[in-house]
Amino acid sequence: MKKSLYILLGLVFIVSCEDPFDLTPTDIISESIVFEDKGLADAFVNDLYNRTQFHMTSGGTNINMGFINSWGGEHRNFAPWQAAFGQVTNTPYDENGARLLDYWPYNNIREVNVYIENLGKSKSLDAEYIATRSAEARFIRAWEYFEMAKRFGGVPIVTEALGIDASADELFISRNSEKEVYDFVGSELDAIAGILPEVGDNDGRATKWAALALKSRVMLYAASVARNGFQQLDGLLGFPASDANGYYQQSMAAAKDVMDNGPFSLYRRNPDVVQNLIDLFLDESDNPEVIFGVKYDFEAGKSHRFDVTGTPAGFGFSWNSNYPVYLETMEKFDFIDGASGKLDRALYDGNNLLDPARFFGERDPRFRAWIFYPETIFKGQPVYFHTSTVYTDPADGMKKTTTKQTGFVIPGSDGFPGAGHARHGYAGGNNPTGLLRRKHINPTTPDGQASSTDWAIIRLAEVMLNYVEAAFYLDDPNGDMADILNNEVRDRAGMPALTGAEITEDKIRQERQVELAFEEHVFWDLRRWRIAVEELDNKARHKTTWTKDFDTGQYFMKMEHGDKGRVRLHPERNYYYALGLGRIADNPKLVENPGY
Repeated sequence: MKKSLYILLGLVFIVSCEDPFDLTPTDIISESIVFEDKGLADAFVNDLYNRTQFHMTSGGTNINMGFINSWGGEHRNFAPWQAAFGQVTNTPYDENGARLLDYWPYNNIREVNVYIENLGKSKSLDAEYIATRSAEARFIRAWEYFEMAKRFGGVPIVTEALGIDASADELFISRNSEKEVYDFVGSELDAIAGILPEVGDNDGRATKWAALALKSRVMLYAASVARNGFQQLDGLLGFPASDANGYYQQSMAAAKDVMDNGPFSLYRRNPDVVQNLIDLFLDESDNPEVIFGVKYDFEAGKSHRFDVTGTPAGFGFSWNSNYPVYLETMEKFDFIDGASGKLDRALYDGNNLLDPARFFGERDPRFRAWIFYPETIFKGQPVYFHTSTVYTDPADGMKKTTTKQTGFVIPGSDGFPGAGHARHGYAGGNNPTGLLRRKHINPTTPDGQASSTDWAIIRLAEVMLNYVEAAFYLDDPNGDMADILNNEVRDRAGMPALTGAEITEDKIRQERQVELAFEEHVFWDLRRWRIAVEELDNKARHKTTWTKDFDTGQYFMKMEHGDKGRVRLHPERNYYYALGLGRIADNPKLVENPGY
């Protein structure tokens, strides 16, 4: 029987046949052709990249780009009908599976295995090409196994493509242990780091440094679970606690290799600290910080719609303001003088004036770069979040308060509105939170058009923080933990150095939550630290409601429940999600996780 492969690239290939009745569909190409032609082999691996979920982009107009961050309690989506609001709050994750968090990409893993096996048999392609492209496919496979391990613990490791005549014993595969999965991923990344080029032949492709940077992340996760978790299901889940240091050492070693020998540096192109931090996620001209990312190009047919959904109302785009940020996220950002960003919440009763020059202007520059707050300047204009204004009317000298009416301008002002846009403060009950996510919003994206902005998946700052965290638990064996944290990450952010006594577990964790905010890290970090129950389960998040005192230029701020009375549910069992009734029914050798 002739074997064929489907290449889903939106391209049409015509394959001639000697027999006019031996017709080949135009989207099917014989294996014997694909793996003897460099263009087709490249098309195959490009399709593997495109189908791999390096970051979440599902949902109409890509509205699930906020889903993982919503689960971590950083921000949510605007409306309850969107999964990043409705499926995250008041939703039990039970025996039916992990819902939108689910990730079981064995179809893609099979295609990776097909690619590796058949490319290796090529008689036409040179050995170096075969080794490099196979290593890229292994990078993709390692990524996918890591993503499954984060959700489910141990999963079946499959490295061969089973044929259509495979027996039931071959098809029904038992779960490997969580330790075996992490060790497999680590060993794969080690192996391909010695094969992949140091500089990719195409942006968005895996390199030696991407493999090592990913290993620093993967081994840090393994170490955390060993240190903070415990073994279950006869060792199927968890690690011996004694394994933690070994994984921390592997994480440190991989991170150090990237930092010392890789061609990367923290992005510092703009002397203005805030603008530099904004540009970090928008500058695509050989950005020195990005180790691995996803390339987008609207004109080439690959784009996302984050600007369409995320741009503040009043600045174009018919759908907008979709990622409201919580008060708890703002509180993570300390002040540049070292004072805590978490103030006495008694101030947030709507009766105390807050000076924006201090409350916003002296807060960590990363807050000012990555979050829209009252009167943030965007596209040359302020973004307003206040729901009303207290002012003295020059006509009669009386103190008055505006309503939420649209279009009212404070008398005697230079166009200051009585209230900001409804979607920023009061539309839909309490859907807005009075703050919006700014990180990744590109002001140059044309109104209504999908975005071409690339997405950094692994960047140097994360690798540095991986190193710092691992070094902390190993008692700083190289003596450079404070230097990397202070003189690299915090210095670039315009934040003061921490003393040795200040570099604590809590402070290192806070630094990750600030530096890596909105990048799909916080939720998974809370889980690997095993504090997600404490931080998320039945814990309310809060919104901020702003009233402008026009006479003083200050604000009253009121704290209110941020999710229409809803809460996240993250019981202990959810550190490992259910594989789900369907998968258990399909494969009798699969064992379900505890508690389901």
